[in-house]
Amino acid sequence: MTATLERPPEVLDEVEPVSPVAELPTAIRHARRFPVVPAGRMWRVLVAEGSMRPALEPGDWLFVDTTTGRWPRRGTIVVVRQPASGMLVVKRVAARPGDGLQTAAGIRRLGPTEAWLLGDSPEVSVDSRTYGPVTVDHLVGRAWLRYGPLGRPVGPIGRPRSRLARGEFRRVGTSPTGDR
Repeated sequence: MTATLERPPEVLDEVEPVSPVAELPTAIRHARRFPVVPAGRMWRVLVAEGSMRPALEPGDWLFVDTTTGRWPRRGTIVVVRQPASGMLVVKRVAARPGDGLQTAAGIRRLGPTEAWLLGDSPEVSVDSRTYGPVTVDHLVGRAWLRYGPLGRPVGPIGRPRSRLARGEFRRVGTSPTGDR
């Protein structure tokens, strides 16, 4: 799933108008549950494709915390620069550094800075199954709040059951932190 950074006016024209008055109370209520991110370290990202359906739809606006310097927990949605093209993409962390994965090619042990990223719609997603593990230097940040467009749920982005939990990949080891 590709994403675009907020840039006036060409990106803003891609989404339907959002009433700030209607959305603001809900967004503020949800934002109070999360730690404050330093000014200038939060990005607004527009979801442009459907590889993260049903969790995210094209046209969804996300707040992304760019203060993240290491891979977040499994199941977390992140924005990364795709290794081959440098294009911004939105994916879910399926395995973290130190984890082992059973894939069609055999067991793959991730290095100390690598993560295995997957889209929620495998039939359309270009992800780690295509380009392999992604290093932390490609990590832009953690998506944590959807705030638009009007008509879509507003609030924190949850962590549904991962593809590993569904049995599509089998984890053969855990990260040194024991993170689940």
